[in-house]
Amino acid sequence: MSGVFCRRDVTEGLHRGPETAWARLHELLPGSRIVCLNQVHSDRIIRVEEVDDGSFPEADGVISEDPAVVLCIRTADCVPVLLWTDDSPVIAAVHAGWRGLAGGILPKAVRLMGGCGARKIHVSMGPSIGPCCYAVGPEVLHALRAEPDRRHAGRNFVDLHRIARDQALAAGIARERIHQVQSCTCCNHASFFSYRRDGESTGRNISVIGGRSCSLPGLPAR
Repeated sequence: MSGVFCRRDVTEGLHRGPETAWARLHELLPGSRIVCLNQVHSDRIIRVEEVDDGSFPEADGVISEDPAVVLCIRTADCVPVLLWTDDSPVIAAVHAGWRGLAGGILPKAVRLMGGCGARKIHVSMGPSIGPCCYAVGPEVLHALRAEPDRRHAGRNFVDLHRIARDQALAAGIARERIHQVQSCTCCNHASFFSYRRDGESTGRNISVIGGRSCSLPGLPAR
């Protein structure tokens, strides 16, 4: 089981909220149960059993023990993370921006999956803003407890993928089960939406796992 980090053409023209992404996925994956979140840059992770059909709970991660359920995460520079296992049917999707990473949302997802019996967990990180474009202030460096990836013209640039990878390793994920699709959303206008590049009005990239999600166009999570 793995997922896909979709190209922007999947959600081109849709409102950036979860409702229209949910509706588009129902068009593309008819008959599937689809879960989209009202993402708020928190460390909250919920279980599919807590979600009523057609509702959009405030959370930034979701776990399912039923791999037929399609889990969706929307991003526009943050790191989309899809998780699955070799030894159980548990899957998860996580929205990991700097606030979520600072709050430990990724190791929390690993712990919750472990509580469901998952052991051989794969963590796949999709396109996000790269260290080439992600200049941050001192408050972000402090929250992430990170050193800048590089400095240029008085600005500090951070590599969110590196931070997420290090957190996955610290959570006990074997290096060979960490997969990274490193394509900068800010640099790649034709393929991805980017908040940093285009501002609040930009669309959202979607990443999905479960069901027949791998049939959608994009970059495979594995």
